[in-house]
Amino acid sequence: MSASRNLTPLLSTLLRRWPASAAAAAYAPALRSYATAAVAASAAGSSTQTASRRTVSLGLLSAGFAATCAFAAPTSSASADSSSGTTPESVLNKVRSTISQMPGMEWAAPTFHVVFVLGGPGSGKGTQCAKLVEEFGVVHLSAGDLLRAHVKSGTEDGNMVKAMIAEGKIVPSSVTIGLLKKAMLESGKTKFLIDGFPRNAENREAFEKEDGIDIHFVLFFDCPEKVMEKRILSRNEGRSDDNVKTIRKRFKVFIDQSMPVVNHYKGMGKVHWVNSNRDPEAVYAETRKLFENF
Repeated sequence: MSASRNLTPLLSTLLRRWPASAAAAAYAPALRSYATAAVAASAAGSSTQTASRRTVSLGLLSAGFAATCAFAAPTSSASADSSSGTTPESVLNKVRSTISQMPGMEWAAPTFHVVFVLGGPGSGKGTQCAKLVEEFGVVHLSAGDLLRAHVKSGTEDGNMVKAMIAEGKIVPSSVTIGLLKKAMLESGKTKFLIDGFPRNAENREAFEKEDGIDIHFVLFFDCPEKVMEKRILSRNEGRSDDNVKTIRKRFKVFIDQSMPVVNHYKGMGKVHWVNSNRDPEAVYAETRKLFENF
């Protein structure tokens, strides 16, 4: 029996039993364990597949039913994962198909609510995002951190990104957006601060084409380059690209390619401009007011 068919009775029961107001904790464990067994049973290969496990957190929004479910897809190796057809994408397709086949039901992908957090390197984006996460429970995704983690993966794609970052170049949109979407899905949440992205017009245009994403506004931290340079050199984060020459190259890339993005959204009335050349607490006192209704 396929994973899709196995999931049908469970999902149908859950849809009838729990209203939209019920806590996700009430049914997520049952869905998780059931879906794990269903997907494992349908996976190609022997029952001895016990090596790695991939978990994808999916938001299921359909006819008032809101849930965050983890689907674990067993794989014996990277090649077995792709050859068996059991991938995060295939699991998502099975769930989508299951819900779509239910009488009166319609699959609706999760809507992600996004605030772009932009500003030059060292403008204080990370500091302010940490405070917003603590107070409002939003998810902070740093495009730079995701890319650096990708570099450490040692893949061919990661090595390409490493070279581009060292040269101060913009990483292809497909790479960055792919990493962001993966992180958004795996978070199980719907409200995000995306820090350091989009970095150019092409990034912006590509991201705006993605379905299920609502860009609320752009939070821009304005700070003089001399101040930002001093902050970067003094914070001692151990980043290999934190030297004066590279820092100034990053400033130039930001002015030339990222400021047009800020100005684009400014023309739409979607930019909130915050002076970050102040004490972090003073900056946050102004920043937090923007999120009281987010």
